[in-house]
Amino acid sequence: MSILDKLFRRNVPARRSERSQVLRYDINQYNFKTWDKKSIELYLIRAVIDALARNIAKMQLEAVMYTDREISMKKIDRSSDVARVIRHPNRFMTAYDFIYKVAALYYVTNNVFIWPEYKDGRLVALWPINYQDFQLFENENGTLIAKFRLNYRHTYTVLYDDLIHLRNHYIDDDLVGSSNTKTLLPVCELMNTQNQGIINGIKNSAIIRGILKSVNVIKEADLVKARDQFVQDNLSASNNGGVIVVDGKFDYTNLESKPYVIDAETLEESKKMVFDYFGVNEGFVSNKFTADEYEAVYEGRLEPFAVMFTQALTHGLYTERELGFGNEIEANMSKVKYQTIRAITSLISATNQLGLFRKNEYREMLGYPPLPDEDGGNDIVISLNYTNSQNLDEYQEVGGNDNAE
Repeated sequence: MSILDKLFRRNVPARRSERSQVLRYDINQYNFKTWDKKSIELYLIRAVIDALARNIAKMQLEAVMYTDREISMKKIDRSSDVARVIRHPNRFMTAYDFIYKVAALYYVTNNVFIWPEYKDGRLVALWPINYQDFQLFENENGTLIAKFRLNYRHTYTVLYDDLIHLRNHYIDDDLVGSSNTKTLLPVCELMNTQNQGIINGIKNSAIIRGILKSVNVIKEADLVKARDQFVQDNLSASNNGGVIVVDGKFDYTNLESKPYVIDAETLEESKKMVFDYFGVNEGFVSNKFTADEYEAVYEGRLEPFAVMFTQALTHGLYTERELGFGNEIEANMSKVKYQTIRAITSLISATNQLGLFRKNEYREMLGYPPLPDEDGGNDIVISLNYTNSQNLDEYQEVGGNDNAE
């Protein structure tokens, strides 16, 4: 067994079937139904959720152990069960799939539950629970229980303490995040009404083309026959000339067909309400963002999610003893690689005088493959003619001698 294997070897006891006393909350039972999922049927809300989840899923989760927090010295754990599972959470999901699913459920339902599966005391999988509704209640022993009704009518019951619970809009309740229902319902109804109005307006405008008025009083059957004959002779595709001919018995008035369109100001207001609620902008959702637009969403939405997510995983997957030894889950979410070339080159110009980055780190920012060590890939670059840090003393000494002469 290697030193790293010994360092990161876990001995986690099997989860107990009962728990000691838990905190008494204001309400003993919680019942939540995911009406929120209906909102995802609206194309704009689906697009917003997808944009957030796609960008959050770019993060790379790492298991680390801090050996000296004061100077941020840490070792990367690549061999423990936690390290393995966060790279491949379960047999159906890649790490990207898992993070995407968690992020999407987080913004849609405001309550995400992740069940860590253990076997013989070792973590083997992480499962996000895709529920229709859930209940939280205390049993006769005062233990908090979570009961879920899944999408396929199955039910699932688990101890609440064995779950990892992520909450959005965590304001009104002691345990759960507030539902989107009351807040999103007005804008969802408004957007749905707008969509239906446009569709029905287009249908109606396409049905009636004109009015054929009889000059004399004729029988109803003759009116229908005259109408059908008029349509066949004049309004069908066979009328290549585009000229309508009527005799003195009828008077035809053409109706101009215009599809019903919601005014731009109303549409923009609806979109703004959705963007403001989820904390994004139109450029981010349509993948036409500027560096500033992406930075705004990163700071306001992506980074806070990463902090919340990694903290929840850390405290849900490690024991108190392991936490005391400095074990943590961290997220590597490089926002630099998704910036424009202009923004990246500006960053390189601003930092190369400080010796903050290695040559391969600069290459990664620009999308180039790393260089091997013998070609200086891991050398720190400093802007004294861009010399390597190892040669800096020699460079300054030679320069000093030249000046002395």
